[in-house]
Amino acid sequence: MDLKLKDKVAIVTGTGSQVGFGKGIALTLAKEGCDIVSVDVDLEGAKKTAADVQALGHKALAFKVDITKRSDIDAAVKKVLAAFGRIDILVNCAGRASGVRPFVTTTEEQWDIDININLRGTMNFTQAVLPHMLERNYGKIVNFSTHAAHQPTGLAGAATYIAAKSGTVMFSKTLAGEVGASGININIIAPGPGATNFHRVSGGDPRMSGLVDALAKAGKTTTPEDIANAVAFLVSDVSSKLSGQVLEVSAPSGPAGTPPPKNAT
Repeated sequence: MDLKLKDKVAIVTGTGSQVGFGKGIALTLAKEGCDIVSVDVDLEGAKKTAADVQALGHKALAFKVDITKRSDIDAAVKKVLAAFGRIDILVNCAGRASGVRPFVTTTEEQWDIDININLRGTMNFTQAVLPHMLERNYGKIVNFSTHAAHQPTGLAGAATYIAAKSGTVMFSKTLAGEVGASGININIIAPGPGATNFHRVSGGDPRMSGLVDALAKAGKTTTPEDIANAVAFLVSDVSSKLSGQVLEVSAPSGPAGTPPPKNAT
């Protein structure tokens, strides 16, 4: 199927990890014909992803951006428009969890990590590119939730993270209705447990990492390629009638919830 992505300009956040969803998305979109803007707080990682895109024969830029800082985002968007003249696609893949613990012991700092990166960061970048998309009457935005946010009990021990990811869903759905008449599609990917380093670098409880490792051995984790293929469909013109939708991408793996650690801090 021709996704009609040739020469589109796509910003992908969270591309610093070399085994993460963000890099997988960037490479898949490049293979479909997109030029890529690789964005991460880890500049070296973002540059490596950009170099791999260039090796595929497409243009790529890399920027160090803290998505909780609007000044970082605005500066990057300005440079992207100067270089490419337009932004067709935004994929808000960057995310982080502060860890797994009982809510009663969660500190304000940990709370802020979950809310500011996962929800505020998504809102920041979306608001920064939206005026340009509205002016052109065209744009594709994909935001990230999580499979666990759509389970009856969420994910035990990650209340603030799940709150942020659930907030991302309703932000996206509401905004999709607000800008839909202007040719802008906004959809949400909700990945299941992934074959990435997310749970380790996010300070996850060892039992969570153990669960992901066990699922990986059983072939039941969600791979970067799984997520990237779903994103490519959502940002393509063949999905122009889809907006405000949540697409869960998760291998069957049983209940999402795990007991919170008893003595976590």
